[in-house]
Amino acid sequence: MIDVAVLFGGISTEHDISLKSADNVIRQLPRDRFRPVLIGIDRDGAWFHYTGDVDDVVTGAWEEHDCSPVVLIPGRGEGARGGFLELAAGEFSELPVDVVLPVLHGQGGEDGTVQGALECCGVPYVGCGVMASAVCMDKDASHRIAAAAGVRSPACEVLYRGASDEACAAVVERCGGFPVFVKPARGGSSIGVSKAADEAAYREALAQAFALDEKVAVEEAITGVEVGCAIMGDAVRGTEMGEVDEIVITGDGFFRIHLEKDPGANTELRCPADLPADVMARVRDAGRTVYEALGCSGFARVDLFVTPEGEVVFNEVNSTPGLTYYSRFPQMMRVAGRELGAVLAELIDAELAR
Repeated sequence: MIDVAVLFGGISTEHDISLKSADNVIRQLPRDRFRPVLIGIDRDGAWFHYTGDVDDVVTGAWEEHDCSPVVLIPGRGEGARGGFLELAAGEFSELPVDVVLPVLHGQGGEDGTVQGALECCGVPYVGCGVMASAVCMDKDASHRIAAAAGVRSPACEVLYRGASDEACAAVVERCGGFPVFVKPARGGSSIGVSKAADEAAYREALAQAFALDEKVAVEEAITGVEVGCAIMGDAVRGTEMGEVDEIVITGDGFFRIHLEKDPGANTELRCPADLPADVMARVRDAGRTVYEALGCSGFARVDLFVTPEGEVVFNEVNSTPGLTYYSRFPQMMRVAGRELGAVLAELIDAELAR
Protein backbone atom coordinates (compact mmCIF):
# COMPACT_ATOMS: atom_id res chain seq x y z
CA MET A 1 0.00 0.00 0.00
CA ILE A 2 1.14 3.55 -0.75
CA ASP A 3 0.72 6.00 2.11
CA VAL A 4 -0.68 9.24 0.68
CA ALA A 5 -0.77 12.28 2.93
CA VAL A 6 -3.84 14.31 1.99
CA LEU A 7 -3.00 17.84 3.11
CA PHE A 8 -6.04 20.06 3.71
CA GLY A 9 -7.31 23.19 5.46
CA GLY A 10 -4.77 25.98 5.65
CA ILE A 11 -4.53 29.62 6.61
CA SER A 12 -6.14 31.18 3.53
CA THR A 13 -9.64 32.52 2.99
CA GLU A 14 -10.26 29.32 1.03
CA HIS A 15 -9.90 27.07 4.09
CA ASP A 16 -13.48 25.80 3.89
CA ILE A 17 -13.21 25.12 0.16
CA SER A 18 -10.12 23.03 0.85
CA LEU A 19 -12.12 20.93 3.31
CA LYS A 20 -14.75 20.25 0.65
CA SER A 21 -12.11 19.32 -1.92
CA ALA A 22 -10.30 17.06 0.55
CA ASP A 23 -13.52 15.28 1.52
CA ASN A 24 -14.11 14.34 -2.12
CA VAL A 25 -10.47 13.40 -2.72
CA ILE A 26 -10.37 11.10 0.32
CA ARG A 27 -13.54 9.34 -0.82
CA GLN A 28 -12.38 8.96 -4.44
CA LEU A 29 -8.81 7.78 -3.72
CA PRO A 30 -8.63 4.09 -4.73
CA ARG A 31 -8.31 2.19 -1.45
CA ASP A 32 -6.98 -0.99 -3.06
CA ARG A 33 -3.65 0.79 -3.68
CA PHE A 34 -3.56 3.91 -1.53
CA ARG A 35 -3.90 4.48 2.20
CA PRO A 36 -4.87 8.09 3.00
CA VAL A 37 -2.97 9.78 5.83
CA LEU A 38 -5.02 12.82 6.79
CA ILE A 39 -3.02 15.91 7.71
CA GLY A 40 -5.07 18.98 8.48
CA ILE A 41 -3.81 22.54 8.85
CA ASP A 42 -5.89 24.76 11.10
CA ARG A 43 -6.54 28.44 10.42
CA ASP A 44 -3.55 29.41 12.57
CA GLY A 45 -1.20 27.24 10.50
CA ALA A 46 -0.72 24.34 12.95
CA TRP A 47 -0.43 20.87 11.38
CA PHE A 48 -2.19 17.78 12.78
CA HIS A 49 -2.49 14.10 11.93
CA TYR A 50 -6.21 13.38 12.00
CA THR A 51 -7.37 9.79 12.54
CA GLY A 52 -11.09 10.30 13.14
CA ASP A 53 -14.21 10.00 10.99
CA VAL A 54 -13.79 11.33 7.45
CA ASP A 55 -17.26 12.90 7.71
CA ASP A 56 -15.84 15.46 10.13
CA VAL A 57 -13.33 16.79 7.61
CA VAL A 58 -15.80 18.74 5.52
CA THR A 59 -17.59 20.22 8.54
CA GLY A 60 -14.38 21.35 10.22
CA ALA A 61 -15.11 19.24 13.29
CA TRP A 62 -11.91 17.28 12.67
CA GLU A 63 -10.01 19.85 14.75
CA GLU A 64 -11.92 18.86 17.89
CA HIS A 65 -10.82 15.23 18.27
CA ASP A 66 -8.41 12.48 17.18
CA CYS A 67 -5.64 14.97 16.37
CA SER A 68 -1.92 14.74 17.05
CA PRO A 69 0.54 17.52 16.14
CA VAL A 70 2.88 16.80 13.24
CA VAL A 71 6.01 18.59 12.06
CA LEU A 72 8.20 18.44 8.97
CA ILE A 73 11.88 17.68 9.45
CA PRO A 74 14.35 18.93 6.78
CA GLY A 75 16.65 16.47 5.07
CA ARG A 76 16.95 14.97 1.62
CA GLY A 77 19.50 12.18 1.77
CA GLU A 78 20.02 8.91 3.63
CA GLY A 79 22.29 10.63 6.12
CA ALA A 80 19.76 13.38 6.85
CA ARG A 81 16.40 11.86 6.06
CA GLY A 82 13.53 14.30 6.32
CA GLY A 83 9.79 13.78 6.57
CA PHE A 84 6.91 13.88 9.03
CA LEU A 85 7.16 13.39 12.78
CA GLU A 86 4.05 12.95 14.93
CA LEU A 87 3.83 13.97 18.60
CA ALA A 88 1.77 11.45 20.57
CA ALA A 89 1.86 10.63 24.28
CA GLY A 90 4.67 13.13 24.73
CA GLU A 91 7.00 11.46 22.22
CA PHE A 92 7.85 12.06 18.57
CA SER A 93 7.73 9.17 16.12
CA GLU A 94 7.99 8.93 12.35
CA LEU A 95 4.71 9.22 10.46
CA PRO A 96 5.15 7.08 7.32
CA VAL A 97 4.29 9.00 4.16
CA ASP A 98 5.27 8.01 0.62
CA VAL A 99 3.85 11.03 -1.18
CA VAL A 100 1.85 14.16 -0.33
CA LEU A 101 -1.29 15.22 -2.15
CA PRO A 102 -1.77 18.91 -1.26
CA VAL A 103 -5.45 19.85 -1.42
CA LEU A 104 -4.83 23.44 -0.35
CA HIS A 105 -6.26 26.51 -2.04
CA GLY A 106 -5.01 30.08 -1.82
CA GLN A 107 -2.19 31.72 0.09
CA GLY A 108 -0.07 29.59 2.38
CA GLY A 109 -0.79 26.42 0.43
CA GLU A 110 -1.22 26.92 -3.30
CA ASP A 111 1.40 29.65 -3.62
CA GLY A 112 4.61 27.61 -3.40
CA THR A 113 5.18 27.95 0.35
CA VAL A 114 4.09 24.43 1.29
CA GLN A 115 5.68 23.04 -1.87
CA GLY A 116 9.00 24.61 -0.85
CA ALA A 117 8.76 23.16 2.65
CA LEU A 118 8.10 19.68 1.26
CA GLU A 119 11.08 19.95 -1.10
CA CYS A 120 13.37 21.03 1.74
CA CYS A 121 12.31 17.89 3.58
CA GLY A 122 12.71 15.56 0.61
CA VAL A 123 9.01 14.63 0.55
CA PRO A 124 7.52 13.91 -2.91
CA TYR A 125 4.29 15.76 -3.67
CA VAL A 126 1.70 15.88 -6.44
CA GLY A 127 1.11 19.05 -8.42
CA CYS A 128 2.89 22.19 -9.53
CA GLY A 129 6.34 22.98 -8.14
CA VAL A 130 7.49 25.99 -6.15
CA MET A 131 7.99 28.44 -9.02
CA ALA A 132 4.86 27.49 -10.97
CA SER A 133 2.71 27.58 -7.84
CA ALA A 134 3.97 31.05 -6.92
CA VAL A 135 3.61 32.44 -10.44
CA CYS A 136 0.14 30.99 -10.98
CA MET A 137 -1.03 32.50 -7.70
CA ASP A 138 0.17 35.98 -8.65
CA LYS A 139 -2.19 37.39 -11.26
CA ASP A 140 0.24 40.12 -12.29
CA ALA A 141 3.13 37.68 -12.88
CA SER A 142 0.99 35.08 -14.65
CA HIS A 143 -0.46 37.68 -17.02
CA ARG A 144 2.99 38.94 -17.95
CA ILE A 145 4.30 35.43 -18.68
CA ALA A 146 1.21 34.40 -20.64
CA ALA A 147 1.47 37.52 -22.76
CA ALA A 148 5.19 36.89 -23.35
CA ALA A 149 4.28 33.38 -24.52
CA GLY A 150 1.99 34.87 -27.17
CA VAL A 151 -1.41 34.46 -25.50
CA ARG A 152 -3.50 37.64 -25.41
CA SER A 153 -3.97 38.82 -21.82
CA PRO A 154 -6.16 41.59 -20.38
CA ALA A 155 -4.54 44.88 -19.50
CA CYS A 156 -3.50 44.37 -15.88
CA GLU A 157 -2.13 47.00 -13.52
CA VAL A 158 -0.93 46.64 -9.94
CA LEU A 159 -1.58 48.76 -6.87
CA TYR A 160 -0.09 48.34 -3.42
CA ARG A 161 -1.81 49.05 -0.14
CA GLY A 162 -1.58 52.77 0.60
CA ALA A 163 -1.55 53.80 -3.07
CA SER A 164 -2.46 57.43 -3.71
CA ASP A 165 -5.76 58.51 -5.22
CA GLU A 166 -3.87 59.61 -8.32
CA ALA A 167 -2.26 56.17 -8.73
CA CYS A 168 -5.60 54.42 -8.27
CA ALA A 169 -7.22 56.60 -10.95
CA ALA A 170 -4.32 56.19 -13.35
CA VAL A 171 -4.48 52.39 -13.48
CA VAL A 172 -8.16 52.50 -14.47
CA GLU A 173 -7.25 54.71 -17.41
CA ARG A 174 -4.43 52.36 -18.41
CA CYS A 175 -6.94 49.49 -18.38
CA GLY A 176 -9.21 51.34 -20.79
CA GLY A 177 -11.57 52.89 -18.25
CA PHE A 178 -14.56 51.45 -16.42
CA PRO A 179 -15.66 48.75 -16.00
CA VAL A 180 -12.65 47.01 -14.47
CA PHE A 181 -12.16 43.94 -12.32
CA VAL A 182 -10.43 44.45 -8.98
CA LYS A 183 -8.81 41.39 -7.43
CA PRO A 184 -6.44 40.46 -4.61
CA ALA A 185 -3.36 39.71 -6.70
CA ARG A 186 -2.77 36.44 -4.86
CA GLY A 187 -6.20 35.00 -4.15
CA GLY A 188 -8.74 32.66 -5.68
CA SER A 189 -12.34 31.41 -5.85
CA SER A 190 -13.58 34.96 -6.52
CA ILE A 191 -13.05 35.88 -2.86
CA GLY A 192 -12.49 39.63 -2.69
CA VAL A 193 -13.07 40.02 -6.44
CA SER A 194 -15.35 42.83 -7.64
CA LYS A 195 -16.45 44.32 -10.93
CA ALA A 196 -16.42 48.11 -10.70
CA ALA A 197 -18.43 50.17 -13.18
CA ASP A 198 -17.89 53.58 -11.59
CA GLU A 199 -15.72 55.47 -9.11
CA ALA A 200 -17.81 54.63 -6.02
CA ALA A 201 -17.83 50.90 -6.80
CA TYR A 202 -14.11 51.06 -7.56
CA ARG A 203 -13.28 52.52 -4.15
CA GLU A 204 -15.33 49.85 -2.41
CA ALA A 205 -13.72 47.13 -4.53
CA LEU A 206 -10.24 48.36 -3.65
CA ALA A 207 -11.06 48.32 0.06
CA GLN A 208 -12.29 44.73 -0.15
CA ALA A 209 -9.27 43.55 -2.13
CA PHE A 210 -6.71 45.36 0.02
CA ALA A 211 -8.24 43.76 3.11
CA LEU A 212 -7.03 40.41 1.75
CA ASP A 213 -3.75 41.28 0.02
CA GLU A 214 -1.33 44.19 0.06
CA LYS A 215 -1.01 43.78 -3.71
CA VAL A 216 -4.11 44.27 -5.87
CA ALA A 217 -4.59 43.64 -9.58
CA VAL A 218 -6.85 45.94 -11.61
CA GLU A 219 -7.82 44.32 -14.90
CA GLU A 220 -9.49 45.29 -18.12
CA ALA A 221 -12.99 43.77 -18.21
CA ILE A 222 -13.13 41.30 -21.10
CA THR A 223 -16.46 40.81 -22.84
CA GLY A 224 -16.96 37.14 -23.61
CA VAL A 225 -17.59 33.70 -22.18
CA GLU A 226 -15.22 32.05 -19.72
CA VAL A 227 -13.89 28.63 -20.62
CA GLY A 228 -11.53 26.28 -18.81
CA CYS A 229 -8.92 23.67 -19.67
CA ALA A 230 -8.18 20.81 -17.25
CA ILE A 231 -4.61 19.75 -17.91
CA MET A 232 -2.34 17.00 -16.56
CA GLY A 233 1.34 16.26 -17.12
CA ASP A 234 4.27 18.51 -17.96
CA ALA A 235 6.26 19.87 -20.89
CA VAL A 236 8.86 17.08 -20.66
CA ARG A 237 6.60 14.03 -20.55
CA GLY A 238 3.68 15.55 -22.42
CA THR A 239 0.27 16.84 -21.38
CA GLU A 240 -3.26 15.50 -21.41
CA MET A 241 -6.39 17.63 -21.44
CA GLY A 242 -9.96 16.95 -20.37
CA GLU A 243 -12.95 18.38 -22.16
CA VAL A 244 -13.11 22.17 -22.30
CA ASP A 245 -15.95 23.63 -20.25
CA GLU A 246 -17.91 26.88 -20.53
CA ILE A 247 -19.45 29.04 -17.81
CA VAL A 248 -22.92 30.35 -18.54
CA ILE A 249 -24.04 33.06 -16.12
CA THR A 250 -27.75 32.51 -15.40
CA GLY A 251 -28.14 35.20 -12.74
CA ASP A 252 -26.57 38.46 -11.68
CA GLY A 253 -22.86 39.08 -11.25
CA PHE A 254 -20.02 36.79 -12.30
CA PHE A 255 -18.83 33.24 -11.63
CA ARG A 256 -18.88 32.63 -7.87
CA ILE A 257 -19.29 28.86 -7.55
CA HIS A 258 -17.57 28.45 -4.19
CA LEU A 259 -19.24 31.46 -2.58
CA GLU A 260 -22.83 30.28 -2.94
CA LYS A 261 -24.70 28.28 -0.31
CA ASP A 262 -26.11 26.52 -3.35
CA PRO A 263 -22.97 25.86 -5.47
CA GLY A 264 -23.35 27.30 -8.93
CA ALA A 265 -26.58 29.11 -8.01
CA ASN A 266 -25.96 31.88 -10.55
CA THR A 267 -24.21 29.76 -13.17
CA GLU A 268 -24.46 26.80 -15.45
CA LEU A 269 -21.38 24.77 -16.32
CA ARG A 270 -21.56 23.47 -19.85
CA CYS A 271 -19.15 20.66 -20.68
CA PRO A 272 -18.08 20.26 -23.40
CA ALA A 273 -18.19 23.94 -24.25
CA ASP A 274 -20.39 24.99 -27.15
CA LEU A 275 -17.68 26.43 -29.37
CA PRO A 276 -16.95 26.21 -33.10
CA ALA A 277 -14.24 23.70 -33.94
CA ASP A 278 -11.69 26.34 -34.92
CA VAL A 279 -12.24 28.31 -31.71
CA MET A 280 -12.06 25.14 -29.63
CA ALA A 281 -8.70 24.31 -31.23
CA ARG A 282 -7.38 27.77 -30.35
CA VAL A 283 -8.63 27.44 -26.77
CA ARG A 284 -6.84 24.12 -26.36
CA ASP A 285 -3.66 25.49 -27.89
CA ALA A 286 -3.74 28.57 -25.63
CA GLY A 287 -4.40 26.43 -22.56
CA ARG A 288 -1.38 24.23 -23.24
CA THR A 289 0.80 27.22 -24.08
CA VAL A 290 0.00 28.94 -20.78
CA TYR A 291 0.37 25.71 -18.77
CA GLU A 292 3.83 25.09 -20.17
CA ALA A 293 4.96 28.74 -20.10
CA LEU A 294 4.17 28.99 -16.39
CA GLY A 295 6.06 25.74 -15.74
CA CYS A 296 3.03 23.80 -14.52
CA SER A 297 3.31 20.09 -13.74
CA GLY A 298 1.08 17.46 -12.22
CA PHE A 299 -2.23 19.15 -12.90
CA ALA A 300 -3.86 22.57 -13.11
CA ARG A 301 -6.82 24.38 -14.60
CA VAL A 302 -6.20 27.16 -17.13
CA ASP A 303 -9.08 29.64 -17.43
CA LEU A 304 -9.57 31.72 -20.58
CA PHE A 305 -12.11 34.01 -22.20
CA VAL A 306 -13.54 33.74 -25.70
CA THR A 307 -14.73 37.08 -27.06
CA PRO A 308 -17.72 37.44 -29.44
CA GLU A 309 -15.17 37.76 -32.25
CA GLY A 310 -13.64 34.40 -31.32
CA GLU A 311 -10.45 35.79 -29.79
CA VAL A 312 -8.97 33.70 -26.96
CA VAL A 313 -7.83 35.72 -23.94
CA PHE A 314 -6.02 34.49 -20.82
CA ASN A 315 -7.72 34.83 -17.43
CA GLU A 316 -5.88 32.86 -14.72
CA VAL A 317 -4.45 29.50 -13.68
CA ASN A 318 -5.46 27.48 -10.64
CA SER A 319 -2.41 25.37 -9.77
CA THR A 320 -4.54 23.38 -7.28
CA PRO A 321 -8.01 23.58 -8.79
CA GLY A 322 -11.11 22.78 -6.78
CA LEU A 323 -11.69 19.05 -6.42
CA THR A 324 -15.16 19.04 -4.84
CA TYR A 325 -17.95 16.94 -6.31
CA TYR A 326 -19.20 20.01 -8.22
CA SER A 327 -15.81 21.50 -9.21
CA ARG A 328 -14.82 22.11 -12.78
CA PHE A 329 -11.59 20.08 -13.04
CA PRO A 330 -13.17 16.74 -12.01
CA GLN A 331 -16.13 17.39 -14.29
CA MET A 332 -13.96 18.19 -17.31
CA MET A 333 -12.00 15.00 -16.76
CA ARG A 334 -15.17 12.98 -16.16
CA VAL A 335 -16.72 14.12 -19.44
CA ALA A 336 -13.48 13.08 -21.13
CA GLY A 337 -13.93 9.60 -19.63
CA ARG A 338 -11.59 9.96 -16.64
CA GLU A 339 -13.05 9.61 -13.13
CA LEU A 340 -11.31 11.50 -10.34
CA GLY A 341 -10.07 8.35 -8.61
CA ALA A 342 -8.24 7.22 -11.74
CA VAL A 343 -6.84 10.72 -12.28
CA LEU A 344 -5.50 10.87 -8.72
CA ALA A 345 -3.91 7.43 -9.11
CA GLU A 346 -2.17 8.51 -12.31
CA LEU A 347 -0.89 11.71 -10.71
CA ILE A 348 0.49 9.85 -7.69
CA ASP A 349 2.10 7.15 -9.83
CA ALA A 350 3.72 9.79 -12.05
CA GLU A 351 5.19 11.65 -9.08
CA LEU A 352 6.58 8.48 -7.49
CA ALA A 353 8.06 7.39 -10.80
CA ARG A 354 9.68 10.80 -11.25
